Amino acid sequence: RKRATWSSPGASTTANLAAGLFSPRDLALELGTEGYSPSLIRKIEYAGGNSSSFKQASEALKRLAKLPIDPKHVSRITERLGQERLVEREDDVKKFKAGTLKPRYQDVPSVAVVEVDAGKCQLRDEGSPRGVHNPHWGDTKVASFVTYPKPALQQDYQPDPPRAFLDRTTVRRLCSEMERIRSEATLGSHEKTPKPCNRTAAAPAKRKSPRPIMRTAVATTANVEAFGDLVATEAHHRNFHDAKTSAVIGDGGNWIGPFAEMHFPDSFQILDFLHLLVHLYAAAKSACPNMPSRSWPLYTALLTKAWQGKTKDVLAGMERHLDRIGAPAKDTPNDNPRSILARAIKYVRDNENRMKYPDYRRHGLPITSSLVESLIKQFNLRIKGSEKFWCRERVEGVLHIHDLWTLQLF
Repeated sequence: RKRATWSSPGASTTANLAAGLFSPRDLALELGTEGYSPSLIRKIEYAGGNSSSFKQASEALKRLAKLPIDPKHVSRITERLGQERLVEREDDVKKFKAGTLKPRYQDVPSVAVVEVDAGKCQLRDEGSPRGVHNPHWGDTKVASFVTYPKPALQQDYQPDPPRAFLDRTTVRRLCSEMERIRSEATLGSHEKTPKPCNRTAAAPAKRKSPRPIMRTAVATTANVEAFGDLVATEAHHRNFHDAKTSAVIGDGGNWIGPFAEMHFPDSFQILDFLHLLVHLYAAAKSACPNMPSRSWPLYTALLTKAWQGKTKDVLAGMERHLDRIGAPAKDTPNDNPRSILARAIKYVRDNENRMKYPDYRRHGLPITSSLVESLIKQFNLRIKGSEKFWCRERVEGVLHIHDLWTLQLF
């Protein structure tokens, strides 16, 4: 018979190892099967869910918590706890559908916003022998739930576009970064990545956009239907359905509209303005290829009209230029200026009803999905990497552990 030893502050305990660590005092002391106290379990859970790897989590626990624990043990505990969280969440979904789920928070927010986006992670076959078998990419869907204060006045808090959106260097850098993240070549091969600007930065303008109060999040690798159930359940926990003003913000993906209509039919649907900016910049570059003296004024005109909610003027301006250069044929390459401009027109036309930006600002709503974009980056730091290949069940557990720690008070 093997024996296992663990320690707690001021004491040391030894128990027989039968079918795993066990002590008759586990329940009384609120200890898990690993024999760690609840406070240590929380530390292991946090490290395993938020470090870039289980090895790094093990090292952090050793150095910061003076807890020597093997990376595989961190992995087992983290993933088991993640699966327990997943079971709890699925139970909440069932109760929500049955109408018996009580909200976790009592306050009803004045302004409630759900931002949705999707990331990527590398998967491998379940139950395969040791090693990576059939590696492939999978989606991770993330939703951010943010509350805002009631607007002091029912007016547009920023009727003019931010200066950054009209600064050539800033816009080029922003578009280059977003296109690199999306791995899409929509700016054409002639567009070079802008170099950092060395000029002295202007003093930042006084903040005009609404300040967030609190954020929670959910994440999953499941399909859109299951993701929608998770999002609707968390929105119920936060009393989002009773908020005076609510909105769903997304990047214009073809799944977001039906998703919002099903789960938030009374909410505003908002197209993330930064994604629109990228399409307008690409459209202007394509309408006047290699002619910055013409393309930049066209971009600023389109951007300003979009910011002011003049969507029909935006469409008319781009369509005039497409008539001038000619519509793309079926075999026209995707990186051809005609194709890029035609895609931008379709993007705006498909999202025309989600571009009423002055109305959204008057209701105290944000018009970008920057919070969920930053959240995607946080999740990617944990689960995405050139050498990370997950079984779907394991990464699902880690996602649920990670999202446990995304409660944020601003």
